[in-house]
Amino acid sequence: MKLARIPTGIDSLDYILQGGLPSGSLVLLLGEIGAGDFEFALTSSIRLLTAKESRDSDITIPEKVSYISFTRSKEDVMKEIAFSFPDYYNILQNSDSRNKFEFKDFSDAFFARSFIPAAWRSSCKTELTFDSLRWSEEQKNLIETLIDYIDKNANKSLLIIDSLTALTQYCLERMDWNDLILFLRGLQKASKRWDGLVYVILSEGIFDKSKQEEISECMDGVMIFEWGKLGPSQRQRVMYLKKFRGILPVLDSENIVNFETHISSQKGFEVSNIKRIRGG
Repeated sequence: MKLARIPTGIDSLDYILQGGLPSGSLVLLLGEIGAGDFEFALTSSIRLLTAKESRDSDITIPEKVSYISFTRSKEDVMKEIAFSFPDYYNILQNSDSRNKFEFKDFSDAFFARSFIPAAWRSSCKTELTFDSLRWSEEQKNLIETLIDYIDKNANKSLLIIDSLTALTQYCLERMDWNDLILFLRGLQKASKRWDGLVYVILSEGIFDKSKQEEISECMDGVMIFEWGKLGPSQRQRVMYLKKFRGILPVLDSENIVNFETHISSQKGFEVSNIKRIRGG
C-alpha cells in the first residue's frame, strides 16, 4: 500500500524522499542557532502555498498554512521575512488576503502572568482601558486555547509551531514535565486524523539531553539542523534525519548520510549537496 505524502517543497529533498513526508506527520525541527530550521519551515510554507495540485494521487498539497508564535508578533516576524526574503513576504501577504495563510499570535497569553509590562507584550495598538487589563480566557489557559486553535485549523494544513522551546519553558513553570509529554503524544496521535503536516521548532542545547530525547520520542520525525566544520574559519549548514517513520529505510538504501544546505534571499532554504557513505 502506497501512503499519501506531502512535499517539503525542497525539490532535491522531495526527490530523495520519493515525493515528500508521510501525510499526518508530527515533525521536530531541531536546530542550532542560525543553522536553518526556521528557514526550512518558511521555504516549505512558501513552496506549498505556490504549488500546483499534483497529478500523482498519492501526493497531497496542504490547503492552508497556519503559523503559531508564542513570543513574537506577526508584524515582527513579517518584518524579518521582508528584510531577508522579500519575494516570500509578498507571497505571504497575498496568501493572507486569500485566507491561505494565517498567523496566530499567542504572545499576549504567553506573557500574561509575567512581570513583562502590557505595553511591551501586547501586539494591540489601541489605548489601554480598565476592561482591557482583564485576563481573557486565552490568557487564563494558553494550553487549552492552543489545543482548540490547532483542532480547528490543522485539518489538511501545514501547521508551524514556533517555538516549542518557548512553549516548553512556559509549561515547565505551570505543569509537570509529564503533562507536557502527554500533550506532545496527544498531538502526535491527533496529527494522523488531520492528514496534514505539523512542524515544531526546537532550539538545540536549551534543555538537557534526556528531556530533548524524550521530546524527540513523541515525534514521527526529527530533522536536525546544525553547523558542520569545513576548516578553521569556515562553516557549512548541514541537515539530516535523526529519525522518521517510513523514511529512514529510503535514505539507508541510498547510503545517504546528510544534506549540505544553503540559504539565499532569492530561493530560501536549499539542499546544495547530498553526502553519501563512501562507495554508496
